[in-house]
Amino acid sequence: MTSSNTAAEGTPRPGELGTVGGLDEGHLSRNQLVGLALASYIPPVGLASVPALVLATAGNGAWLGSLIAAVSTSLVGLAIIAFARRYVVTGSLYSYISHVFGPWARILMGAALFLGYVAQIGAIAFLVGLFTGSFLLSVGVDSSFDVGVQMLVYSGAVLVAGTIAYRGLDTSVRSAVTLAAVSVPLMVLVTAAAAVRSGLDLGAQLSLEGATTSGIFQGVAAGAVFLVGFESSTALAAETRDARRAVPLAVMCVPAGLGALYVVATFLQVPALVAASEALAAGTSPAAALAIQGGLGSTVATATDLVLAIATFAALIGFINYGSRFVATLAADGLLPARTGRIHPRHQSPAAAVVTICVLGLGAILVMVALNPDNILNVYNSVATLIVYFWVLPYLLICAGALKLLAREGRLGPLAVVGTVAGAAAMAWLYLNGLINPPASPLDAMSYVALVALAVVFVAFVAVDLLRRSSRTAEEIA
Repeated sequence: MTSSNTAAEGTPRPGELGTVGGLDEGHLSRNQLVGLALASYIPPVGLASVPALVLATAGNGAWLGSLIAAVSTSLVGLAIIAFARRYVVTGSLYSYISHVFGPWARILMGAALFLGYVAQIGAIAFLVGLFTGSFLLSVGVDSSFDVGVQMLVYSGAVLVAGTIAYRGLDTSVRSAVTLAAVSVPLMVLVTAAAAVRSGLDLGAQLSLEGATTSGIFQGVAAGAVFLVGFESSTALAAETRDARRAVPLAVMCVPAGLGALYVVATFLQVPALVAASEALAAGTSPAAALAIQGGLGSTVATATDLVLAIATFAALIGFINYGSRFVATLAADGLLPARTGRIHPRHQSPAAAVVTICVLGLGAILVMVALNPDNILNVYNSVATLIVYFWVLPYLLICAGALKLLAREGRLGPLAVVGTVAGAAAMAWLYLNGLINPPASPLDAMSYVALVALAVVFVAFVAVDLLRRSSRTAEEIA
């Protein structure tokens, strides 16, 4: 089947490159897809985390770092929806790239996204443990940040979220959207109260007092953690009605909508976070520190940690769904064992891929925490940095692919070129800035860790692909 047929009919067919057959095609509505996309990016946790993460390196330039992250990912989003309007796939960017570039790009994209999804699930499980631990600590459980306790929380969260994803999209969407929605009002209240009590310090923020260019771009990388992977909802295209209209909306609502929200939140929260620096250094979560700083009291601070733990669990459900479709697509294309892509006959979910991505994501975070028991917060910072680095290459490839796609169709205009090149350049600088202006240890090593990990997985996938092709050729000759 040709790519033009895919775009015309709107659904993939079994055996087509970059697709998985047997899923519940056309099941999700546009609102369900958009709801899951937003819930997966845990708006309340982004409100609680992005300003603090960007502030750590960007200082009074934190709002600018958040703005650059939002704009650059939105520009990449425009390149992605050029494909989403034409192709209905199950492997996200991995599936799209095969329509414009050869096998090398497809395999390179697959290797980077494979590492990215494993890191995402591990990082989200860690966040569940972080907020749960902060809540337990506030109610008197002094051992809440012991490695053993944290590992139990990670494991329990992944097990429950994986079970929900295993049972199909309806259960996943209801659970994720409900959990995310109930937690937003509290974080909005905390942000507003902190801004009212601490003021905005407009002079220092608008003048970027004390901020440096390298620090701001390190802040961009930190803030982008809650935006990269925003296109993951494309993996559900085959299971969405009128996907060529619904998927672009779901894709753009994260960088444009949530990105703008995080810019505002950063501007409002920075003075309060600066005032609460001692509490943050003592291990208090940013949300709880803001609640105290806003005069809401310890009870609200305690409740905030619990609510954010629940909201983060919603993101875990979303990314297990996205990652499992991607893994099943790799299996369908022969880059992973075929049994990894098996579809559950009753739930019509990629059940084996759900188990696979859960085991890999959980295993990765457990190993990293076990290797760094004395400072597990560094584990999250390292994994979050890796997530951004793993997604840089896919975004560069898809931007280049969009230019080629539009040129091939005679639709490549100057605005498309400028926007796509600007988005790609910003993404590339996120990685290059880590080399030129390295952050403090251990984050400075993540640039090289990402490169080595990508090389290893890419070589492994190339070897598997060559063996598959050789086997197929031998069968045809026989």
